[in-house]
Order: sequence, then structure tokens, then C-alpha cells
Amino acid sequence: MGLTHTNAATFNKALGEFAKEVGWTIEYTALREAALMCRDAIIFTPPFVAGGGGGETKQAELVGKAAVARDINQLFVAKNDTTRIAGAMMLNQLASAAKMRDFSGFNQARKAIADRTIAFESVLANKFVADGDEQRAYKKAQNFFNKVQIRPMNLPIDDLATVHNRYKRLSRQGKTKIETGRGDYLGKFLVKSKGVLKSYIKLRQEEVGKLKSAWWNVIEALPKPKKKGVDQNFGRKGVAAYVKKFSGNNTQSLYSSATAINLRFGNMIGNSDDVASRNSVEAKMYGNAVARIERDLQQLVDRDANNFNSGAIR
Repeated sequence: MGLTHTNAATFNKALGEFAKEVGWTIEYTALREAALMCRDAIIFTPPFVAGGGGGETKQAELVGKAAVARDINQLFVAKNDTTRIAGAMMLNQLASAAKMRDFSGFNQARKAIADRTIAFESVLANKFVADGDEQRAYKKAQNFFNKVQIRPMNLPIDDLATVHNRYKRLSRQGKTKIETGRGDYLGKFLVKSKGVLKSYIKLRQEEVGKLKSAWWNVIEALPKPKKKGVDQNFGRKGVAAYVKKFSGNNTQSLYSSATAINLRFGNMIGNSDDVASRNSVEAKMYGNAVARIERDLQQLVDRDANNFNSGAIR
């Protein structure tokens, strides 16, 4: 994802005028702005804090992790979850075994339900589970479930990532959306246990900040502008650890003279799945940069005017 945009000409003009007005070298000015633009890319790449912005903060990481958990829980439910949807899935297993004349499977499902003390809305279903006579419970269940339509027996899935990636989409605004209602029963897929589901959620949560990290690596690779021989850390302060933890695949080249500079920088993963494009990250970077240059220039002009009017400078 390189910096190529229709706003580039406006930005280049503003950058040159700014350097000339404040008396900075064009290289110092460009390196300063490049670091700040990368910082903007970190901020404008999801996740954000509630209400937008703050993408470089710990709060944004928490928002991102919460979104990952919410999306995954829309797709999956643990077999040992005692919520109504898990109970419905287990009732479906009981019914499927009875209809398919699978006595062993019926007893396994019945035992699992009893062990988790799931209470169904159906009085008869609860009686099948509680009946101490396995054969009698099995025959009653066959008679009952043969009269109703059910889906095939739900089996827990092992490869959560494949299912998750299959039903994960990005909206036009770059927000992750989950195709719901795709699971075997009541729209969800069954997972072996809460522990398995929790481990998978944690694994995917660890990826939060990966696209932002790509821009952090660009900042770190850029030469730091020097003022009186001292490196200046533009764009680097206040960035949360989750943004810094991934390696990047960044590119950059720099050529400068006393009057001109050619600086190109970018990375190969900052626009994965078109996340940056859908969030107009590049356009925002340029727009913010031009606004910042104009604001900073006005502040410096106002400062000099105030100093002159107060007699601080003559």
C-alpha cells in the first residue's frame, strides 16, 4: 500500500510552502510529515474506539478484541454450553439418533444432556432424559420423534478457522460482518467445548492490530529527522503495544537535495482484504496532512506576529 493518491499534488505543494515559510529543510519537513502520516494510518485503520478515532490506543485494542469475540460467538456454540441454543442442538442430537435407530448415539446424547442438567421446554423430552430404563426411553423417543421433522444429527466441528473464514465478510465501510444462520441447527455450528471455543477466540484476538503494525514498522524504518543533531521522534509517542507486536513488510526509498526530495514509503499488508481502501485510509492521510500543515503554519505565523507585537522580536 503505497502513497499514491489524487491529493498528492496538493500535499506536495503544501509541504514545500511550509518548509520555506518556517525555514526547515525540505528533508526534515518531509520526514516529519511522513512519520505523522504513518501515525494517521495507524489511527484510521480499524479497530477504533467507540465513536471513532483513537486507533493507536489500548482502548481500540479492547474494542477490536470484543468485536472478534462477538463475531465468533455468532457462528459457534459450545456443546457444553447450557444456553437454550446449545440445549436445542443437543435435543436435535437425541432426536436424530432416535430416528436413525442409533441406540448407542441416543444414549450418548441422553447422558450428555443429563450431565449438563439441561431442561427442555418439551415435557416428554425431559422424561426421555430422566428415564432410568434406557430401552424404554429409546422406544418412547422413537415414537415421539418419528412424528416430527428434524435435521441430521449435529456433529461438533474441529476446524473452526475454515468455517469462520468462510462466513466472514467486509462491508463497504470495511467493517467485519458475519453471515449468520449458516450453522447446522438454529444457525450455529457446534463446537466440542467452551474451552475449545475460548481458545479459538483468543487465537483470533491475537491478530488484532496486525494491519496497524504494518504502518508502525514503516515509521520505525523511516530515517528520523534531526534538529541540531538530535533525532526527533515524530509519530512515535503514545502508540499502544498491540500496534507494535507484528513484523512488517515495508518499503521505502529516499533521495533529497537542498531544494527537493523524493520519498516513497508503504507496506505490503496494510491493505489486506481491502480494509484500508474501504476505510479511505490514504485519502484521510493526505487530507489530514494538508490540514495539519496549514494549521501548524498558521500557528507559527500567529506566534511570530504576537512576539513582534509584544516587542519580543524586532
